[in-house]
Amino acid sequence: MIKRQFNRALYEAYDEPARNALVAYLESKGHTIVSNEENFNVDVVSQKGGFTYFNEVEVKTAWKGDWNTAWSEIRLPGRKQRLLDKHSSVDGVLNFYIFRPDFKQAWRIKDTLLTQDSLKEAKGRYIQKGEKFFHIPYTQAELINL
Repeated sequence: MIKRQFNRALYEAYDEPARNALVAYLESKGHTIVSNEENFNVDVVSQKGGFTYFNEVEVKTAWKGDWNTAWSEIRLPGRKQRLLDKHSSVDGVLNFYIFRPDFKQAWRIKDTLLTQDSLKEAKGRYIQKGEKFFHIPYTQAELINL
């Protein structure tokens, strides 16, 4: 699988603030945080109502202000397949959160939307030829105001 090289500067700029924003949101919705440690699995594990939630965060740096509806899709890197593979056999819920860089809004995407049919090559300024992403229509995701 072709994937973009790890960008430490982006990781250092956004990983901790994104995880902290997600923790604050989940706690405001009655979740108990079980894990928020960097372990290269999901970013945050929480529990609520007898369910375990596995939560992964990303930041879409190009997203400024209201969602640009010309962006008909939200794209998640194909490398997230490893999380689907790991958590599909585990009793729990896997959610992906895509944050705006100011952390005022996020899209929540259910794991069931990441299908093999939605995994396609993408084109973009920072995307390597052949790199695949899950293409999720934004109308199927949930917009969260923080």
